[in-house]
Amino acid sequence: MATTTVQDDITTIHLTPYELSTKTLTSHNLQAAITALHNDGIVILNNAIDTTHLDKLNARMVSEAQTLYAKSTTHRNFGPLTGNIQQEPVLEDGYIFSDVIANTFATQVVECMVGPGPALRFHSANTAFKATGRQPPHIDVHFDFPRGVPFGYCVNINLVDTSPLNGATEVWPGTHLSTSIDDVSETEPGIREELLEERRKIRPPVQPSLPKGSLIIRDFRLWHAGRPNQTDEPRVMIVTVLFPKWYRSNLEIVLPMSVRGKIDWGSVDPKIKWVPDGYDYLQGAHDHDFVLLP
Repeated sequence: MATTTVQDDITTIHLTPYELSTKTLTSHNLQAAITALHNDGIVILNNAIDTTHLDKLNARMVSEAQTLYAKSTTHRNFGPLTGNIQQEPVLEDGYIFSDVIANTFATQVVECMVGPGPALRFHSANTAFKATGRQPPHIDVHFDFPRGVPFGYCVNINLVDTSPLNGATEVWPGTHLSTSIDDVSETEPGIREELLEERRKIRPPVQPSLPKGSLIIRDFRLWHAGRPNQTDEPRVMIVTVLFPKWYRSNLEIVLPMSVRGKIDWGSVDPKIKWVPDGYDYLQGAHDHDFVLLP
């Protein structure tokens, strides 16, 4: 049977010892996950990642985040008042884990939504520092994306326990079902204010709390927003994006040659630009483009 709960208006699936040992979701939990993605545009999988991997990444990435935050050239997501910076994951052997970059449980769910062999084309992170400002609700695409079908899923992995106190992401369940590029304001960043107020009356946004070791699968079309971290400890979140085979894009993730052949990709089709060891991954690149090519 499915081992699911609904918390903060979001379906959470608790992986069983059997699933963890076999690395295979049961049909009941798989059904619960795809039902949530169809209806809500988001689902949480608990116990999906080895927490020792997250601890190792966090120890390194928080220090690097503090260095980046001090630089004026570092990209601030929606401006400096949000305290949210773009940060690249550690690109060194020993810091790239299969259950983070190509989580098998997340892949099994996404394949049911977009078909076999989804393409991994994005691997990045963002980090929330103590702040008072917030991001506007938005979608991560700025073009007239395909209507009525899912075309991309974000897998978000926080490196620590996450709650509204340290900046859990705000999500608007169900908005993926009807949103379009027309919902984006032409004068202000994010979704048009009148649409936000209409939606709030129907189904208000939530900030789901997640224990360390869980992951979120989020439909690319879902309205969401970064919220202020009210603590003194930076909160790092890894993000990968999976696209269906039919999605035309030139996006590639960057990985060092030293990990070639060491990552268990499962059924993921990784689109990789291999770089020499010592590559400066903290250079602050923020030039990704998710557009569907002609």
